[in-house]
Amino acid sequence: MLGKAEEAALLRVVRSGQLAQGPEVAALEREAAPLLGQIDGVACGSGSQALLLALSTLGLGVGRRVALPAFTCSAVLHAVQWAGAEPVLLDNAPEGIAPGMAELAAAGPVEGAVLVHPWGYPLGPSPWREVATTVIEDCAGSVGASRDGVPVGATGDAAILSFYATKMLCAGEGGLLAAPDPALLERARDRRDYDGRPEWAMRFNFKLSDLQAAVARVQVARLPSFLERRRRLAALYDRNVPSFGLTPVVAGPGAVPSYFRYLCWARGDISELLAYCERFGVHCRRPVPVTLDALLRTTRRPHVREAFHRLISLPIYPSLTDAEQQRVLEVLAAGPVPGGMV
Repeated sequence: MLGKAEEAALLRVVRSGQLAQGPEVAALEREAAPLLGQIDGVACGSGSQALLLALSTLGLGVGRRVALPAFTCSAVLHAVQWAGAEPVLLDNAPEGIAPGMAELAAAGPVEGAVLVHPWGYPLGPSPWREVATTVIEDCAGSVGASRDGVPVGATGDAAILSFYATKMLCAGEGGLLAAPDPALLERARDRRDYDGRPEWAMRFNFKLSDLQAAVARVQVARLPSFLERRRRLAALYDRNVPSFGLTPVVAGPGAVPSYFRYLCWARGDISELLAYCERFGVHCRRPVPVTLDALLRTTRRPHVREAFHRLISLPIYPSLTDAEQQRVLEVLAAGPVPGGMV
């Protein structure tokens, strides 16, 4: 959701003549890190770069095993593989959107874990800490969510968020690595830029431009209003979707979701319902946008397969109008009921 403030920020940077990484990036790092419960961060060109930078800086590379959910954005798996670590893919818990922690414990020792807060629903960190030495919180789709008053990102060894065009905070591209250890951030900042160093070391070109940072700063300031709108839309869905044969995902005690996605369980496969909604211009989706064949090339986990078939994401974003949401509800009310009649 972009507006006049983002336009003015871009114009300010263009007129300054400072387009590459500069004061806007530095300001974004200071302003965005507190969203993850941290005081400072390192801005990158994307959320994937931020995660790869976190993995490499924390030593989670070749010879290390890193646990991650199988049912999540493929960028998480890509980053673990680019870092050279061995991914340990976890099945979903039965009827859950989070990995089953019993499987993680049974998988044996892992040096690291990427705790993905799925689609804005915050998870607790304790089970991950019991089996992984190092935990990175992936908050790419969950910034603004909290559990027991603690924001996502505040309890890991590092946390990342994304400023991609479809994320909670939109700057086209961009990411942020935040962490409680200043020394870790300093190492990550050194690795982000390869030029002008007196000594040789492996580094990257993971920089963010001041253009993108200026837009992201405006989005950070607007986050409270974005969250308020998403939660208002979610509350209306909560009241209505059970009558359509859908069961809303519940975040659990003490959890305050950010509703990056609004997720529901259907009783059966959602393929027919998705096609029906699309015919009427209502864009419901599977939360993981891949075909089942592609998904099964990376995992044979039975609960992941179940989630792929039965979990549906309803439209929810700050610019969705009341009339548009009402149209979503009308189409769902008239559509097929996955798994049988209500």
